[in-house]
Amino acid sequence: MVSSLISYLFDILLSIVGPSYNQPKFCASATWNSARVTFATNSTVGIHPNGVFVNTNNTIYVADRSDSNVQIWLKEATTPTNSFSAGLINPFSIFATITGDIYVDNGASNNRVDKWDANGTSSVVAMYVNGSCFGLFVDIYDNIYCSLGSLHQIIKKSSNNDANTSNIVAGNGINGSTSNMLSEPHGIFVNTKFVLYVADSGNNRIQRFGSGQLNATTVVGSDVSGTITLNYPTGIVLDSQGYFFIADTNNNRIVGSSGNGFRCIVGCLDESGSGSNQLYFPSGLSFDSSGNLFVTDTYNNRVQKFLLTANSCGKFLSIHRIQN
Repeated sequence: MVSSLISYLFDILLSIVGPSYNQPKFCASATWNSARVTFATNSTVGIHPNGVFVNTNNTIYVADRSDSNVQIWLKEATTPTNSFSAGLINPFSIFATITGDIYVDNGASNNRVDKWDANGTSSVVAMYVNGSCFGLFVDIYDNIYCSLGSLHQIIKKSSNNDANTSNIVAGNGINGSTSNMLSEPHGIFVNTKFVLYVADSGNNRIQRFGSGQLNATTVVGSDVSGTITLNYPTGIVLDSQGYFFIADTNNNRIVGSSGNGFRCIVGCLDESGSGSNQLYFPSGLSFDSSGNLFVTDTYNNRVQKFLLTANSCGKFLSIHRIQN
C-alpha cells in the first residue's frame, strides 16, 4: 500500500517536472527529411565533435572537443548565443538538467566531470573519473552516469553527495562480451524507471541493465531476433514509447525502431560521405521538442539537423527497412 502510494506520487511529480530531454511520440510511419540542414560547421564546433544535447526549451548544447569549449544556442538561434571553455580539455559528452545545470566531460586530462551554471559563468567539480566520459547522463534523481569507454564500464554518483565516491553500475572493467561485461561503451540512456541502456560499441549491441542489476540483456544486435546488425553504435536515445534511435556509427547511419520493427532514418546509402543525405561516423543524437533530429556528424566536422517530415503520419509511405 505504501509503495503504491509512493509510486503514484512519484508519477505525479514526474508529470509536473519531467526530464530535461525531449522524448517525442512518433507514429510507426514517421520519416525525416534525408536532405539535412547543416546546423553547425567546423568553424563553430571544431574538428570531430561528439556530444550534442537538446533540452525541452530547445536550447542546443554541443561539446567542441578540438577547441575545448561548449557552444550553446538558445531556442531558434542560428548562431551560438553563449559558450564557455575555462578549464575544459577535449570535452567528449554533455548533458543539461531541468534546472539548467550543464554537465560536461573533462576527463581526458583533468579526470573529472564539471558542472556549469546555466549561463556558463562558473563551474564546480561534479564527479571525479579515470578518463574521458564517452557518454554522460543525469537521471531524474540527479544521479550522474559516466561511460568510461577505455575502462569498459559505467559509473554513477549522486550529484547531491560531495564525497569523492562513485559506484560501478555496468561492466566489470574487463573488455568482454558476457552479460556483465562491456567493450568500449559510449552513449547511455536512463529512463524514468532507472533502467540503463548502453551503446556497447565494441560488441556491436545495445545492452539493457535493470535498476540495480549488473547483468544485462541484449536488446538490439545481431544475436537478438527481430532486431538488426549494428557496427560500433555510439549514441542512443529512446522516445516516449520506449523505441530506440541509435547512431550506428561505422555504418554511417541513424536507425530507429517502431511497432513495425527497425528502419534506417538517415544515412541510408550504405556508405560514408558528405552529401546532403550522407553521414560520416555519426556519434551523438538528440531530438528537439518538435521531433527534429540533431546529429553530430563527427568525421564531417559538423552538426546536422534532420526535419521530421510534416504529415508523414497517417499516410502510406515507403520506408526503407533494414534486414537482419
